[in-house]
Amino acid sequence: VCAPTGAGKTNVAMLTVVAHLRDKGIIENEDDPYAAYAHIGTENNGQGGGGTGVTVSQAGRKIVYIAPMKALAQEVVEKFSSKLKALNIVVKELTGDMQLTRAEADRADILVTTPEKWDVVTRKGGDGSLSQTCGLLIIDEVHLLADERGAVIESL
Repeated sequence: VCAPTGAGKTNVAMLTVVAHLRDKGIIENEDDPYAAYAHIGTENNGQGGGGTGVTVSQAGRKIVYIAPMKALAQEVVEKFSSKLKALNIVVKELTGDMQLTRAEADRADILVTTPEKWDVVTRKGGDGSLSQTCGLLIIDEVHLLADERGAVIESL
């Protein structure tokens, strides 16, 4: 989304987040007439993780929001936490200042991080890695690709 400051880009991201949470069954809408068919087309139709070390329920369920600076990451955590509190969605900050244990990161539905921290965290791949559980990646201020830190964003 390309729009001027204050136009509501974060709100568009929030709508995308809620749609992802709904699609993954993390939040439910009982009024949805198609809810009974939600399992159709899911990986292995609920038969397990296919040897990846990640269960189907974990695969692609986590949301990662990459903010360009720690200060903006803190703002996003506060905003998303307050808006999604009623849905019991766990939003955690993962930056140089805020370290998380693996269990805390796994419990979070949404991780808000910086490009440098996500780069470090995802360099060690393998079965069950955080990058394997990521189903939605939102990059805020993507135009910073032309900046001196752009190479880190590009590598993601």
